[in-house]
Amino acid sequence: MLKNILPVRFNRSLDFLRLDKLSEIRLRAGQPTVLNYGGRYYLGENGLADSEKEALCITSQELNDVIFRACECSVYAHNEELKQGFITLSNGVRIGICGEVVTEHNEVKTIKNFSSLNLRFPHEVKNCCLNVLKYLYNEKGVFNTLIVAPPGAGKTTFVRDLAVNFSDKFIAKNVLVVDERNELGAVIDGKAGLYLGKFTDIISGSDKQFGIINGIRTMTPDVIILDELITSSDFEAIKYVVGCGVNVVATTHSKDIFDLQNKVFFHDLLKNNVFERFVVLSNRRGVGTIEAVYDRNHTCLYCA
Repeated sequence: MLKNILPVRFNRSLDFLRLDKLSEIRLRAGQPTVLNYGGRYYLGENGLADSEKEALCITSQELNDVIFRACECSVYAHNEELKQGFITLSNGVRIGICGEVVTEHNEVKTIKNFSSLNLRFPHEVKNCCLNVLKYLYNEKGVFNTLIVAPPGAGKTTFVRDLAVNFSDKFIAKNVLVVDERNELGAVIDGKAGLYLGKFTDIISGSDKQFGIINGIRTMTPDVIILDELITSSDFEAIKYVVGCGVNVVATTHSKDIFDLQNKVFFHDLLKNNVFERFVVLSNRRGVGTIEAVYDRNHTCLYCA
């Protein structure tokens, strides 16, 4: 899929690399191409390059062509994604987009004249949650859990593995994943490109409120898993889940659990002890380093 959207000269360079080690490709018009390949490198004609002078540079036209091909030659059909600043490919690769934002009546209509792209590659790391899994459930079910980490620290990979373990180990009989950006399951034509467990149902492409309300009504889940709490409606959705007696696992961007105190939307959830467990991830020893698990009283249950 990747080779179908990138310029040919970039594909020749990527042939020298192992894609399972590639986390990000950052493309900026007229600037050196940067990779996250177990570290920060440039992409040169023969794979990795140490110097920006050796790096491949992409043109503005090539950037626009990448998006055109990623949209399967129909930008209009993918405009709802574009308006949110990303496109997700069938293999779960998410393309973050910067460009000229077009507004009308104070609403975002589309993004055009793309200036930079960030291609993020999903990785299935089997059993990466096992060291702390026992702290996240008991005989009554899964604890309401918040995964806390800065951007790029492996939250999505970790929560994907939680879904698999909750499902396949029958910790929860029915797992519902509300996959707003379609990067947890990468569902295309009804088939998940990334494995989320035998007893997992997936609602992809909807906002969290719609997915949660309809999922609870129709799928009777024991636990709902969702990624990246950001907007006020996301937090209202969490309250709705808990009020319905369904357990929830979610992720959010934050340095640590103490930094959550400074985030306005978290005030009610923290005050009312909605989350019973907090898992903190970092990049300290590589993506997905598990730093600690805390209970609702901020007592440390596990420390790296």
